[in-house]
Amino acid sequence: MTQTLINGLAVGGIYGLLAVSFSVVYGVLGMVNFAFGEVFMFGAFGALVAAAANTQIAGADFAGPALPQWAAIGIGLLVGAIVGLLIERIAYKPLRNAPILSMLITAIAVSMLLRAVGTFLFGAARTPVPAPDLGGAITFLDARIQPIDLVIFGVALVAAAGFWALVRFSPIGRAIRATAQDKDAARLMGIGVDRVVSTTFVLGSIMAALAGILYSQKYGFAAATMGFIPGLKALVAAVLGGIGSIPGAFVGGVVIGLVEELAAAYVPQGSAYRDVIAFGVLVLILWLRPQGLLGRREVQKV
Repeated sequence: MTQTLINGLAVGGIYGLLAVSFSVVYGVLGMVNFAFGEVFMFGAFGALVAAAANTQIAGADFAGPALPQWAAIGIGLLVGAIVGLLIERIAYKPLRNAPILSMLITAIAVSMLLRAVGTFLFGAARTPVPAPDLGGAITFLDARIQPIDLVIFGVALVAAAGFWALVRFSPIGRAIRATAQDKDAARLMGIGVDRVVSTTFVLGSIMAALAGILYSQKYGFAAATMGFIPGLKALVAAVLGGIGSIPGAFVGGVVIGLVEELAAAYVPQGSAYRDVIAFGVLVLILWLRPQGLLGRREVQKV
């Protein structure tokens, strides 16, 4: 039971970070950036290539920089930030005043394009990721707990809390919240809305890249398609927690992770139906609370 809960927290922490990305961009632009699943992938590959002594890109062998782990993680986050900024500037900025359906279709197209680019650069097969040296399993309450799971949940929790504090208390955070509330009023108050939107994409992409790095460390691989299913589940988590709410998105991710692991451990043939059970819980919670766990009910004037 203890190991199952720790596994659920680790997986849920990864979903939670990615859900925060979806939630903060939705809060500012009112759109779902499906390409965060691919930013997740590029962040993992960025860290992997930076840490490798030899690597293969687009079928050609290259000598890698073999950076220390902490520096490789920094490179992975930087790659995620750059990819996110390019997505916003090239794909979404020209559509800033377009109907939301146009932006939605563009987001799907960008996601598919980036997945194809990832397949071209890194191949369709899984690339092994060396496991970090964190020592052996820890015995606690007759359960063997892997240190990587504790590290992943700890990093995810600190990153999500730091991101919430940044949005809540910093000047750029106040600008993001003002833009999310009313873009025209924010512009009249002298806030550079375009700059705020770009910054939001960069910050969200850093969260998605960090989630991808943690995912590759937990499961020991990186792949061009690795972001699709986690991205879908993170979007579910963002809706479950109340999309637009950073704490809600993270809590939603943790709930999805725990439900998945508990279903796999205690439901007969639960491993095969873990996704169905997780999405079933989503439907049940949204039936009881349409605004999500921590979302606010919106009142529309008529």
